[in-house]
Amino acid sequence: MIKILLKYSTVLLAFLVMAACSELVNEIPSVPEINIHGEGVFNSESANYHPQTIAGSPNGMFDCQECHAADFSGGVAGVGCNTINCHPAIGVHKEGIVDPASENFHGKYIRSNNWEMRTCQPCHGEKYAGGLVSPTCNDCHTYLGGPENCTTCHGSPEGNNAPPRDLNGNTSNTERGVGAHQAHLLSDGSGRFVTCTECHNVPGGVYTPGHLDGDNRAEIIMNNPLANTRTNDDEYPPFVQIDPGQGVYVPNPTYNLENLSCSSTYCHGNFKNGNDQNVVVWNDPSTAQCGSCHGSGSNPLPKTQNEGGNHPGSQNCSNCHGGVVDSELNIINPSKHIDGLLNLFGEDIKY
Repeated sequence: MIKILLKYSTVLLAFLVMAACSELVNEIPSVPEINIHGEGVFNSESANYHPQTIAGSPNGMFDCQECHAADFSGGVAGVGCNTINCHPAIGVHKEGIVDPASENFHGKYIRSNNWEMRTCQPCHGEKYAGGLVSPTCNDCHTYLGGPENCTTCHGSPEGNNAPPRDLNGNTSNTERGVGAHQAHLLSDGSGRFVTCTECHNVPGGVYTPGHLDGDNRAEIIMNNPLANTRTNDDEYPPFVQIDPGQGVYVPNPTYNLENLSCSSTYCHGNFKNGNDQNVVVWNDPSTAQCGSCHGSGSNPLPKTQNEGGNHPGSQNCSNCHGGVVDSELNIINPSKHIDGLLNLFGEDIKY
């Protein structure tokens, strides 16, 4: 009988303990969701704005990687930093990001995304000067506007102690993105300066509608006055004696995007006594020698009567054109060369 009572007492006691525990569990409040960022994590005016938090931490963005994964794709937090609405460019920050030879070079990433650089601004700042947490982009992109300067994509003229270069870091003028930019924009000593607007419809900015059209090519316009300069034309006085045997030279400037050639321009031979059949190639300096424009091939002399022109056969250009060239055929005044006028005995006239 005693054994039976003990058995039922044990069962009753166990039941009471379980009931008590059940009530205790119901009384314990649930653990609140932890938000280490605090209120205002996405508010740029808040003290908890996440770039401010990163800037104040000695670990920088390594703190973010503990929860959001090394590539910021989500990690244990389950929230990716590199989504399209936040930092889509953050995944490009891998080894080789500043090495033009690397597949991870940031320029290649930007090019593959149709030159969209504004995704860099949340970290690097609106002017790419570093923002709150990142290095400045302008130590490398030294021209006005930083990465958004035309030269970043179209090739750089020499300046700021930097050689001409294209987006991949190439500096040779045989590269399409470099080519003859320096010779035109800063003058290589052979002629006057040429502005961007003389060959391009320059947009107001990188993101002006119609600029980034997806074909990764710079549109070339050839309607500038210099390239279309007419010579041997009595409608444009003052002029030298007209040679009716040659007719009027009316350039028809044409640029071929496939082979990068420029033809039928006053600038490169389509003028009186010049080589009007000359075709100059943008990234081939050998096609823009003296003889290419003034004569034929290696002969730098303009057309004489025997060649269908009326230029004297003298080989000393400086006798008549000493305001432009010396006896060694060195250009001594680039502003007077390829300017639409003929400098004859120190006077600038139409021809």
